[in-house]
Amino acid sequence: MSSAPHLVVENGRQKGMKITVPPEGARLGRSSKNDIVLLDPLLSRYHCRLFLKPGEGLWVADLGSANETLVNGAAVRETRLHKDDKILVGDTELRVLSDRPAGAGGAVVDLGLGKAALDRCGPGIRRSWLLAAAGVVVVAALAVWIPRMLKPGGARPAAVPAPVAAPEARRLAIEYEKVLADAGNIFRYRLSLSADGIMGVAIDDLQNDRHVRKEARADEEYLASLADAIENAGFFSLDENYQGVQPDIFNRWDLRVTIGKRTHRSIVFNRVEPDIFRDVRKVIEEAGKNELGLWAIQFSPEKLAAMARDAHLLGRKLYDERSVKHGNLAAALKSFEEAAWYLETVEPKPEHYAETVAMINTCKEDLQSRYEDQNFRAERAIKLRDWETAARELRVLCEMIPDRTDPRNKEARRKLLDVESRIEGLR
Repeated sequence: MSSAPHLVVENGRQKGMKITVPPEGARLGRSSKNDIVLLDPLLSRYHCRLFLKPGEGLWVADLGSANETLVNGAAVRETRLHKDDKILVGDTELRVLSDRPAGAGGAVVDLGLGKAALDRCGPGIRRSWLLAAAGVVVVAALAVWIPRMLKPGGARPAAVPAPVAAPEARRLAIEYEKVLADAGNIFRYRLSLSADGIMGVAIDDLQNDRHVRKEARADEEYLASLADAIENAGFFSLDENYQGVQPDIFNRWDLRVTIGKRTHRSIVFNRVEPDIFRDVRKVIEEAGKNELGLWAIQFSPEKLAAMARDAHLLGRKLYDERSVKHGNLAAALKSFEEAAWYLETVEPKPEHYAETVAMINTCKEDLQSRYEDQNFRAERAIKLRDWETAARELRVLCEMIPDRTDPRNKEARRKLLDVESRIEGLR
């Protein structure tokens, strides 16, 4: 049986991309650390999770995203999905093609690039066709594939595709500089991506006295998608120079892109950018924000300070009410971390910054202590085979640690599934 896709991107930058959800689920967002990466600036870094419940089918759960996860126009926290349901995440709309578990074979994300995408996925996709053969053909196929799976770089049996190094012919490198200057300020943004995947950003904003330097290794699979987006946008068709005349300003965009053996450079100076150039440089700037966490730089220091203050005050309120709801302590931690993130590029730091950092540590310590106490109660009920109590204590654990990517939440949900199965068997 082949792995039919569960969803397709109907509207958005990656229209036509098809997604198959593996048994253990897949996280979706704009960060390359996700299983499914979408080039959409309105997505949260970790936006939502798609997963399959045994006997129920396909579900989606929001991961506390800023712009929410909408199913058929309604915001959801967690809900069952059905065929033809529409899911809106950021500016991307997905449609459910199938709500049933996929057949044999690992998880597949089809970027809609035909043979190029299939080649990048490697032999794991083709193996599912061999598994559909009968009798002797199956035996013969397995005899060929098993040795390859055991070799370094051979087919991987994992359900979620591991990052695959881009072939040399598709290797991406970028040099991009934007300078916006007038009588009142000079703003310089520079992004570089080396051929070995190291992305760096340097930002100088003289008026606001902000100077940011960040560097990190970007995900190979994400870079392959980025290269396709740049090429498909038509960057290599641009002229080398677009010159304009505007008095009293100096606006310059200089972009050089290398994909494999092809290199093209285009410069726009003191004029409106061509549509293709604008679209490509926005995609590249978004990549820098996503990979290096630089979204806050788009706001003024005053705006960031105000946002940080609001997040800090919300964190204090939630912390003071940590005994009112089981999830308040985790929510407080999230608010304090958000406040610190807003202030990352702000100098000088406001007075409450030191308290914000201290409260992050306090929340983490308190949350771990409460988790250990609650987990002990759940384990005790399990050992006593008091399944109803165990289920209740485990649900509290899940509410206490709501982040489904947190190993503590995953472990609690795994135990809860087992306990609920036992309860169902006694009825």
